[in-house]
Amino acid sequence: MAAMYHLSIVAVCSALALSACGGGGGGGGDTPDAVAAPSAPELGTGDKSPSSVTFTVIATAANGLNEPRDLAFNPMKPTELWVINFADDSALIIPNAPSEGRSYIKRIDGYALHFMEEVTAIDFGQNETTIGVEGTFGTCGESRNTYNGQAPGNDFTGPSLWSSDLSVFAAQNPNGLGSHLDMLHNTPLCMGIVHDTANRYWTVGGLHKSIDLYDFELDDGIGNDNHLDGKTWRFAAGQIGYEPGVGAHLALDSAAQMLYIADPANGRVARLDTSSGTEGALQQSFETPVRIVNDTVLEDFVKDAEILEMPSGVELFGGLVFVSDYATGTLLAFDLQGNLVNHLETGLSSGALGGFTFGPDGKLYFVDTTGNQVLRIDVD
Repeated sequence: MAAMYHLSIVAVCSALALSACGGGGGGGGDTPDAVAAPSAPELGTGDKSPSSVTFTVIATAANGLNEPRDLAFNPMKPTELWVINFADDSALIIPNAPSEGRSYIKRIDGYALHFMEEVTAIDFGQNETTIGVEGTFGTCGESRNTYNGQAPGNDFTGPSLWSSDLSVFAAQNPNGLGSHLDMLHNTPLCMGIVHDTANRYWTVGGLHKSIDLYDFELDDGIGNDNHLDGKTWRFAAGQIGYEPGVGAHLALDSAAQMLYIADPANGRVARLDTSSGTEGALQQSFETPVRIVNDTVLEDFVKDAEILEMPSGVELFGGLVFVSDYATGTLLAFDLQGNLVNHLETGLSSGALGGFTFGPDGKLYFVDTTGNQVLRIDVD
């Protein structure tokens, strides 16, 4: 049975989110104010303290966690949760994560020291692969391609494409290059990734301080290395910060053509209009050139040091933008105008929060990097 507990640190509702905590005076007269439905109830409806919800432990170091940075549910197996570990370039797969009778599968790919080196982010992609089984997912890492310290960094690195089939992922190694399906190499220090359509993924690159869009086109099959059909577009070069060790995760609103970017180095969540900009010059790189996109519209979505210090995780759920704060251990929810509507103090230390996701049960699952845990919020 899963361990369940309340974190003991109690926080009171503060000025940073009085409105989200139900503060303020009521209306006068004989008719009471109407009570609005709570916003972002996934973060609780109480006093915003850790004790206002229950934190359920989903996985620990004993199950194979080793500095977890991000996690995602497999849409082809909706209860299957994948967690990626920065410290040993691994993935922990939890086939039945929402249930109490969980099992755990830990995998390290045969060539993870390149294709999943210092992995920071994961997102699932399209279902189809050239090998005709299961689906795909993308990862990227805070790497400059040192092969885990065995060579000087040469920056020949970027996002990798994988099969989610467990008979393939980290199980096959036909060419000595592990089980990856594809890799493109234009984003060293990759701090976030989100799927777009088909084999297209958005990433955040720390070296170029940019937002890079990749299209793997047709995947290469298991363990091959012909990546020449891939394409890369670079948006907002020099406009995104890089904070070492802190994920800069992404969330895509495809219908509105808006990309939300956690930018911890600049203390903000930014928003990119993905329909904006004009294609400019080609910039040569290691294997496929990068197309520079000029005049893109990048704006501050939330930038307020009293509310948000160092955003790391970001997700869209229920018409709201949820954010994790690496510096304060707080989870927050904003409406699409950037107004804070709810928050929850987790009681975890600075450096604990990074990526998070929502499960098939509608509940929020998040990594505790410093404590080597995955936790779920259960609202009492």
